[in-house]
Amino acid sequence: MRMVAGILWLTLFSPHAMACQLPGDPGCVSVEINHDDGGRLDKRYTRNLLDALAREGCHGLPYSADSTAPAQLVFDPAPVSEVRSLRPAYRLVARARGLDGEVTVRGAILVHASTGINDLASLKGEWISFVSKRSWPGYRLPIALLEKAGVDESSNNFYFVGNHVGAVSALLHRDVHVAVMAEPLARRWAEQNGLSIVAVTDEVETGGWWLHRDVAGEPANNCTRALIGIGRSRYKALPAWIGSFVTPSNER
Repeated sequence: MRMVAGILWLTLFSPHAMACQLPGDPGCVSVEINHDDGGRLDKRYTRNLLDALAREGCHGLPYSADSTAPAQLVFDPAPVSEVRSLRPAYRLVARARGLDGEVTVRGAILVHASTGINDLASLKGEWISFVSKRSWPGYRLPIALLEKAGVDESSNNFYFVGNHVGAVSALLHRDVHVAVMAEPLARRWAEQNGLSIVAVTDEVETGGWWLHRDVAGEPANNCTRALIGIGRSRYKALPAWIGSFVTPSNER
């Protein structure tokens, strides 16, 4: 009964799911998305991404945390040099490129332009929205600048909203007075909504998609090609500042 229900769920999950009958199918890869840097968590966004990959010949199923085997295809937003040392069994197959076309990303600190604030020290005591404590552009890089200016959790109220769009939405709705997010996204929001960028961090490498070295041949080639080829509208399960993916050998 449990197996029948599982097969029914797979069929309903995606029109392409029958290409992956069950986990362990040799023509199917298990897909895991790390949401440390945001991205929509709702299953429909993961479904849209998997459908787009399947149309390009990369058939996948969401990775189950209960699995005894590691995920075969992993999106990790952390800098590639960091992930490479943590995941020696994986190889980078698609590097994230920002909305500005770069394979590096910066963090940005935003306020309403009407406040006239143009220095970090003036943010002391203000309410600030961040992505998460594990987000490089949405916390880890900006917090170094803020702390240097005397802005920290002892002087300010910090709110971790889980994604970049949520961080700026909190600012636009005036739930907070300051928002921290990736610079490419911050510049787009600032231009359209009367916001001002107070400071920008140093850059850090982008992350990307990592394929387990046990996956080879046609499945590996199909997934690599699919990740590079699908459109940005299918990326909503990923951080909002990502504009495209490129092969590691063609990053520039």
